[in-house]
Amino acid sequence: MKKLYVIVFMLIALTTVNAQSNFSVGLVGTRFANTDNDNKLTETDNPFGYGVILGYAVNEQVTIALTGEYFEEDLESSAGKETDYRTHLSAYYLIENFAGIYPYLSSGVVYTHRKIDFGSTTKNDDLFNARLGAGLDYHIISNVNLNVDFGFYTDGLDFVGWTSSLGLRYGINL
Repeated sequence: MKKLYVIVFMLIALTTVNAQSNFSVGLVGTRFANTDNDNKLTETDNPFGYGVILGYAVNEQVTIALTGEYFEEDLESSAGKETDYRTHLSAYYLIENFAGIYPYLSSGVVYTHRKIDFGSTTKNDDLFNARLGAGLDYHIISNVNLNVDFGFYTDGLDFVGWTSSLGLRYGINL
């Protein structure tokens, strides 16, 4: 049912984004992984999330984007399930255009609501992290871009995990 909501949202958003605007909208799939420390990004075996990204191009080189992601997986170390709702606000700086390939650097803040369900008990966490990343935006056809992104999460003291994402966006910029 949640996938249906995402699809309906995307169809509505695609009909409202026109070729002359500074807005973009897209879908993203993300693989999450931990570093080796106590402050883990996730407690699951194979965390893969999906979500929606909304962007606004401030100018030709800077885009501000809001991303919402969801994932639910089995826990790595015990019986249970983790459900994460992740939202991040990021700034993307486009470095240069190389024949339709746009490399960029990004940084932002991430809020995660994590729920770990052990069956008889439930643990809820609210986490804030910083995210630093880099990626490539590839122009496929008019107003449609394919995106590959790599990012590192930090809790301010340590790196807590990394992500790799694949996205598809409709609109003028990133």
